[in-house]
Amino acid sequence: MLPLRTARNNPQHSVFNDRVYSMRIFKGATMRAAVILFTALLVSIAAIDSTCGQAPNRAARGRGGRFGAKPGEIITPPDRSERWANQLRVGGIAPEFTLPLAGGTDEAVALAERSKRNARRKGESANGAQKQPAVFLKELRAKKPVVLIFGSVTCPPFRSQLDGIDDVYLDFRDRAEFVFVYIREAHPDSVLSLVDENRSTSLMKVPQPDTLDERSQIAATCGRTLELSMPIAVDSIDNRVGRAYAGWPNRMLVVGTDGRILFATDPAPRATDAFRLRAWLEVNLPTASH
Repeated sequence: MLPLRTARNNPQHSVFNDRVYSMRIFKGATMRAAVILFTALLVSIAAIDSTCGQAPNRAARGRGGRFGAKPGEIITPPDRSERWANQLRVGGIAPEFTLPLAGGTDEAVALAERSKRNARRKGESANGAQKQPAVFLKELRAKKPVVLIFGSVTCPPFRSQLDGIDDVYLDFRDRAEFVFVYIREAHPDSVLSLVDENRSTSLMKVPQPDTLDERSQIAATCGRTLELSMPIAVDSIDNRVGRAYAGWPNRMLVVGTDGRILFATDPAPRATDAFRLRAWLEVNLPTASH
């Protein structure tokens, strides 16, 4: 058998082993340092992302810094004085309603004229008890599904989604009817930068309306400020439709031509995701024939 080579009988090999061992220690330490740095970087990114996604505290609301608020805007705490039970489910029957239309969009005017023509065909008086132009769910869903959007201008996440929802409306109005149902304010007494009837922009305090006329004016202001194209209906001051659909703080549903609910989000501050609505419509509504 050959004798074992140790440090005593092979000095050069011992030096070589020492160098290899040192290099391994150095590489190991370097790897550990890199892992620690990478982990710290991930933790920092996660912390930043978490901070960006958090709902700000009341101090932040007071500074008007939530959801890209403009200078001078103040978002008040939500008004939770009413609780609307969510009893609607996909496949269930959608509650029928008739609601007045807010002014401010050409689509609302066209929808009102269509309702008047339908009333005349049925032999009903266009100058009856319903003086303000109105929208009837039963008429709307007669030929197309109806997309219902519930919300108010004082809900910051809802307001930030309305542009996207309006774009979905413009892209799908040949396949579905759309109605934005304006309900009770989510954050009453908030101060927002809005466009008035004279088309001038200023800071306005938005109260919780006491009358239908007040709610209609706020709904029209919302349409002007956000330059919406889709028609806006106004819930009654007793919140009958909003309560029936559990629409507060905001929500969206699709009602089929048979009156059944085809799609619904749960009521929540971010329940009107334009991307989610678009994705559902693209899959479930066929392209209009030419």
